[in-house]
Amino acid sequence: MKKVFLTLLVAVLLVPVVFAQGGKAKSAADAPVVLVHDKSGSPHYQPFFEGMAEIIEARTGLKMEATAYPSTDVYMAQVRSSMVSKDAPGLLTWWSTYRMKDMVDSGVLADTTELWDKYKDEYPQGLREAFTFDGKLYGFPYSVEYWVIWYNKSVFKQYGLQEPKTWQEFTKLSEKLIANGVTPLLTTVEGRWPTFIIFEELVMGEDPELYKDLCEGRAKYSDPRVVKTFKLWGDMIRAGYFTEPGTDVWAAGARDFNQGKVAMAPFGTWYMDTLTSNGVAEENIGAFILPSQNPNAGKNVITEISPLLVSKNAANVDSALKIADYWMSAEGNEAFAKFVTFYPANQKSGTEFLPEIKKEIAATVVGENYQVSNRYWEATPTPICEVAVDQFAKFMINPDSLNEVIAELDRVADNYWKAN
Repeated sequence: MKKVFLTLLVAVLLVPVVFAQGGKAKSAADAPVVLVHDKSGSPHYQPFFEGMAEIIEARTGLKMEATAYPSTDVYMAQVRSSMVSKDAPGLLTWWSTYRMKDMVDSGVLADTTELWDKYKDEYPQGLREAFTFDGKLYGFPYSVEYWVIWYNKSVFKQYGLQEPKTWQEFTKLSEKLIANGVTPLLTTVEGRWPTFIIFEELVMGEDPELYKDLCEGRAKYSDPRVVKTFKLWGDMIRAGYFTEPGTDVWAAGARDFNQGKVAMAPFGTWYMDTLTSNGVAEENIGAFILPSQNPNAGKNVITEISPLLVSKNAANVDSALKIADYWMSAEGNEAFAKFVTFYPANQKSGTEFLPEIKKEIAATVVGENYQVSNRYWEATPTPICEVAVDQFAKFMINPDSLNEVIAELDRVADNYWKAN
């Protein structure tokens, strides 16, 4: 009987080994690392993440599975609730700086300081600071992008227009487009977040230090210089510089751009993929950085950082950190950047794969010493931003609401900074 018991015990103990050898996960810790994202628009990132998963498995032996959410609002709500549970994803796309702060404060993110220190010579200090909270780092960037003005080359050629070097040249070409029945700029209040685009461009174009001070609570929205930019924005709205507030700036917007109904689109360098995936020929796409309306403001450009965060509560957090390690390397960062044709965040990664227009933008930013500022969505506290984008929408729909909008922005910002 004793011999039979020992035989059964050995058989039971060997079962997990047999499953592991068969390639089947025997526990949550051995399951593929789940990466969740909200990048299901145009372009759709799911194939990109699936391609990266194949590279990661080949280089590290670790498996990764990507899951897309249908909308950003649904994504943010569901991911936040899952982060405190054993069902937390291993990796998740998110936003940097203040958009990460609530996650950090909740204690649901894995510390990635060790990885940042490992690659300290491959990432600029400014990028590191966007992921630093109380001396520790969380998450890592998979790409960086610049915000530019995309334009239809055929439309510019038709009306004899050149890339503007000054604000006066920009307004002159815009007025010529309007006179010929072409809307200069593609904008929208749909989705809420795009409403900050023109606001940040104009405040930065007035004074980049004012922009930073406003975002970080050292200046008020009722500051005369901020009011001045709102009034300029209002004048542009009334003059017909922008598409209707309810415009779809994605598929329909790209088609209008392609058909010459709208000449320019103020978006990140990722928007090029939206244009090409909706029928716009790459050779018909140009780009320039919007000149500052205040000559004393210098040359400025907005940057957008795209992070991945690691869940502290994920069952396979160790595997997720190993994937993060590879992704942060020059090879890993370049591998994913090739899929999305974005700028790799790792400065030692190659960029030969980028379209010529993107190489030219980067060369301009570096070669002409542009001052780079973080995007408003991440640069100011989320509780302020979430109210601000709705107030910007209100202003875009009715620029005569300026006084009400400024009063509400001051109220929300004052309350936040008093408490923090």
